[in-house]
Amino acid sequence: MTLKAEKPDFFDRLQLLTEKYLSYRRRTRRIKKEKQKKKNIVLDWIEAFLWAAGMVLLINQYLLQAYQIPSGSMIDTLLIGDHIFVNKIVYGPELLPGWGKLPSPIKPRRNDIIIFENPSYISRGLAFDIAQRVIYMLTLSFVDIDKDEKGEPKAHFLIKRAAGMGGDRFVQERGNMRFRPAGESRWVDERDFSAGRGRTHKISRLMNESA
Repeated sequence: MTLKAEKPDFFDRLQLLTEKYLSYRRRTRRIKKEKQKKKNIVLDWIEAFLWAAGMVLLINQYLLQAYQIPSGSMIDTLLIGDHIFVNKIVYGPELLPGWGKLPSPIKPRRNDIIIFENPSYISRGLAFDIAQRVIYMLTLSFVDIDKDEKGEPKAHFLIKRAAGMGGDRFVQERGNMRFRPAGESRWVDERDFSAGRGRTHKISRLMNESA
């Protein structure tokens, strides 16, 4: 009489798979420890630094980036030398520093504080721009190699309050701004316009109103 072999049930198969996984994990950990022992401590530090630098660059490029306020045009809201973090997800981050941009359905609104590239900035070349921005991001805005002849950081980016939107027209009168919103025929003083919409932020001027 021949005996038919019994098929392993569910729990037997589960036990077998668990033993295989634990054996694999133990072997992997042992190999990793042996490699770690043979590793040069200097290379280990370099690897850790590169990994940390890569994470900082990814966060700065696509999520949040640190910037330093370059001028006094935002006083008293922001002072010269203040360090701020900018949310880059809202309006879409650049694919690479200084190149390309991911689209976003969100557009800047009136009175939002935004950061944008200075239209009068003269680039020193794509390679320099990328190197400058990488160093700027890695040091969280504390080191800026893009300086003018006086040794002062160039205003590559500007941080301003969006006083107007597309289609608005502006005119300056004795240091005060008057503008005509898109679709309207009358000119409105900025203070009156802000007050009529419940905006209470202080309006500062770098120019004397009596000038």
